[in-house]
Amino acid sequence: MRISLIIPARNEAENLSSLLQTRALADFAEIIVVDNGSSDDTPHIVAASPGVVLARSAPGRGQAMNAGAAVSKGDVLFFLHADSRLPAQAQAAIRAALSDARVIAGCFRLAFDRSSATLSLSAWMTRFDTCVTTFGDQGYFIRRSAFERLGGFAAWPILEDVDMRQRLRGLGIFRKLDLAITTSARRFARHGPLRQQLRNCLILSLYGLGVSPHRLARLYRPQA
Repeated sequence: MRISLIIPARNEAENLSSLLQTRALADFAEIIVVDNGSSDDTPHIVAASPGVVLARSAPGRGQAMNAGAAVSKGDVLFFLHADSRLPAQAQAAIRAALSDARVIAGCFRLAFDRSSATLSLSAWMTRFDTCVTTFGDQGYFIRRSAFERLGGFAAWPILEDVDMRQRLRGLGIFRKLDLAITTSARRFARHGPLRQQLRNCLILSLYGLGVSPHRLARLYRPQA
């Protein structure tokens, strides 16, 4: 089983520099970083990292992940955000989950790199697989066959991860792992944990009511 690690990145030079040096990334069959419009040193960081493939895509995380999948060679595609960090046993846990042929995809639980009551509760809730507790920053791993059957991620500015989880339902088992990925809480720190969480809930509610992700992106990134 070959696992291709795909990292979409836009202006993530600082995070990538440390991520690509972590031991947890060492044994993947291949590591592909997809730059989707960076204006910082992201491409140079990747070019200076031995064994890491640099790909490029149009702006948008969904487009970047699809571009990475298109050049990958693995049987399993593992999508990791550049501001996240893997537990040491990550690859072994993915392999163990996929040893069950019924499992077609899955993800990790979530932890944050800073603490607050709101963030702690949010992290604890990610052990459950629901539409409000399963997101791309938890590190989706997907069998290539299932990914190609679904046509990859939607070319949306946000919520492409929620859409993918919805479309995976019915194809097989989606496995939540017991291990946690640690991700940056920078957006929560910028807007305030409670305020950001309420905004996220509003966006998901409006999406559930049929509001376009293209319109919701303006709410998610109010300064964009």
